[in-house]
Amino acid sequence: MIKIILKSFFIEEINSYLKIFKNIIKKKYSIIGPFFFPLKIEKFTFLVSPHVDKKARDQIQIKYFKVILYILNFDKKIIYFIIKNKNIKGLNIFFSFI
Repeated sequence: MIKIILKSFFIEEINSYLKIFKNIIKKKYSIIGPFFFPLKIEKFTFLVSPHVDKKARDQIQIKYFKVILYILNFDKKIIYFIIKNKNIKGLNIFFSFI
């Protein structure tokens, strides 16, 4: 069984990868998921002018999206696809064998 974790700042990139992945899998492999995890939000506040105006501040918000898939029966074709497409810009793909 393979556990695949997809992380990104944009949900559109995860959805496009899942469409491509499901087209390749078709019905040959049994898949569990995808499971969409809750959105993780980090908020930062920093001073714009630290010397004069202490009330002048900017706020930044970063959103993280996370999806997990499980593939029960697999072969070399799926492993090569995951390794080949591991370095997609803006999408972090982690996989492990369970």
